[in-house]
Amino acid sequence: MIKRYYRFIILLILSCVTLNIYSNRSLSEKAFISVLTCSEGEELYSAFGHSAIRVCDPKSNIDYVFNYGTFDFDTPNFYLKFANGKLNYMLSYGYFKHFLPEYFRRNRSVNEQLLNLNTNEKQNIFDALINNYKPENRYYKYDFFYDNCATRIYKIISENIEGDIVIESNAISNLSFRNYLHHYLVYSPWIETGLNLLLGIPADNIASNEQSTFLPDFLMGLLDQVKVKNGNKIKNLVVTNKTLIERDKSQLSATLISPAFVGWFILVIVLTLSILYSKKQKSILIYFDRFIFTISGIVGLLLLYLWLVTDHQVTQYNMNVLWTFPTLLVLVFGNYKNKLIQIIMLFNLVLITFFVFGWWLMPQSFPQITLPIAIIIALRIVFILRLNTSLKLLKIIKK
Repeated sequence: MIKRYYRFIILLILSCVTLNIYSNRSLSEKAFISVLTCSEGEELYSAFGHSAIRVCDPKSNIDYVFNYGTFDFDTPNFYLKFANGKLNYMLSYGYFKHFLPEYFRRNRSVNEQLLNLNTNEKQNIFDALINNYKPENRYYKYDFFYDNCATRIYKIISENIEGDIVIESNAISNLSFRNYLHHYLVYSPWIETGLNLLLGIPADNIASNEQSTFLPDFLMGLLDQVKVKNGNKIKNLVVTNKTLIERDKSQLSATLISPAFVGWFILVIVLTLSILYSKKQKSILIYFDRFIFTISGIVGLLLLYLWLVTDHQVTQYNMNVLWTFPTLLVLVFGNYKNKLIQIIMLFNLVLITFFVFGWWLMPQSFPQITLPIAIIIALRIVFILRLNTSLKLLKIIKK
């Protein structure tokens, strides 16, 4: 009974807040609108920062922060929908006074860009945000590169200002979507490696200026460069850019051991054991072969699933499947003397060879660690096939 009472009170408060946003729709001449850019967080979902838009009108007691990056953990089949790219994100809003303390507690910087808008533009943006917040409009299908919390802010601003957006030529870059991600993952090379492994050829497309706004920091950088041309008048879109919370960067540290170093180090060890080859080393290599074939095969299944089954555009056409093709799983407990198993080994060897020699030529960038790991798998297949051939020849000679 008490729980129901508290639920009723919470729902009543929320309904009042909702009614408040729909009732206070007219902004005064003292109102301002700004874009808030938050630095990356420690959690994976916050690794690329966050963007929000603030609407403040002291005269009307309005100070809201609108956030397009909200999702509901109570969504039925949440993780399955997230994995399949079918999870709906939504627009939410809260009070600015509650916004800053949360980011301060998490050691995440917050920058505020005050937009140079006239009264009509401010009202148009505010009305568009309220319209987006309606239950029938607030949900949208999230897309990491093309439709997220940052791109939606750029879109709603550009669609509700008077005049044309002009971007200075020095703001134009020839970076791919994948290159833009590196900016956020300098201190997390292992996360960067895992993410780049999952991303396919679409991630290597060159991003236009507008498309670069999928990342909060680059949205902030682009807005600073934007000018609005209305007839003969040209104005900067951003009036001021100030830091509200400064991040303590002394807590950040880069990983000393890079994934590429680990990959090449393992390659040297495996190559040495494969060449020297003793009975003791043979048993070690058998377990190693099963391990590497298992991991690579499972990764291959995941990559094919993300490519062929899910709605994620950025994971399609992933050439990493060449060295992780799922047929490697057949080799885990297969009889290497069996002709079918040997054909499968040759098939994987051809794919991996194509990957290794095309590593620099294919229209996709690969994590540095993939090259030594692919060579390791190829070497182990070659040594297994060579060993079986040698044993056959030895039997023929004995006869």
